[in-house]
Amino acid sequence: MLPTQTPTTIAPPLSQSLNTATELLSLTEEIFRLKQEKAELQARLTFKDQLIAMLAHDLRNPLTAASIAMETLDRGFHTKEGSKLTPALTTQVLRQGRSQLKAIDLMIMDMLQASHGSQAELQLAPQPLTLEKLCSEVLITLKRRFEDKQLQIDTDIPSDLPQVYADAERIRQVITNLLDNAIKYTPQAGTIGLSILHRTTQKIQVTICDNGSGIPEDKRKRIFEDSFRLQRDVDQDGYGIGLSLCQRIVRSHYGQIWVDSVLDQGSCFHFTLPVYRA
Repeated sequence: MLPTQTPTTIAPPLSQSLNTATELLSLTEEIFRLKQEKAELQARLTFKDQLIAMLAHDLRNPLTAASIAMETLDRGFHTKEGSKLTPALTTQVLRQGRSQLKAIDLMIMDMLQASHGSQAELQLAPQPLTLEKLCSEVLITLKRRFEDKQLQIDTDIPSDLPQVYADAERIRQVITNLLDNAIKYTPQAGTIGLSILHRTTQKIQVTICDNGSGIPEDKRKRIFEDSFRLQRDVDQDGYGIGLSLCQRIVRSHYGQIWVDSVLDQGSCFHFTLPVYRA
């Protein structure tokens, strides 16, 4: 009787096994890449929705100010007694209206840039700038909002400050945004502080403080990220993109921006700008 032989399994060539493993690895990498692309596209769509919502919110202030300027001119020139506006007041109102329209234009540009990613380059037109004058203009623009909440504004701006070298409209955006946040989080009849310090021979420091609820320590760095929102912001309009834009503007001027905060006592936002050297 012949012995039973066990059938032998012929293994595939080594090159075939390697090809199969390579194809599987390639497919795995492709699946991972497609999942990443999907997540990025979803995040981008969400971010654009947030941009639209923020733009609709942040346009209110300059649109209201521009409308007030137009109404003032209309009332001044259409009265039975004739124009009640002096040439100086007319010039001031026109300047205010133009400034707000320029702010609106910048906001739209910033939204378009942000939609292409945080690395989009900011357009700057730096020039010698007097911060005292710029701050006064911003405070006038926000006057009605201060009055609506009965807020006290404490200013400490030395008259002998040197000029800075900066883009006036961009720095106006930063100061307006920080004051806007201070208004949001300062309680009724609270206090907002605006001060400027000649910190070094090369730097000027601007500080805006509120006496609101403060920011938790673990959130103080993240508030400058795109779309980051604190828990306290759930009932607030906006998505925090404004602080991210402020950081980009300040850094593009070779400055720094940071926040100091104490819970239940308030927050102080600081930023620096280079001193102008003729």
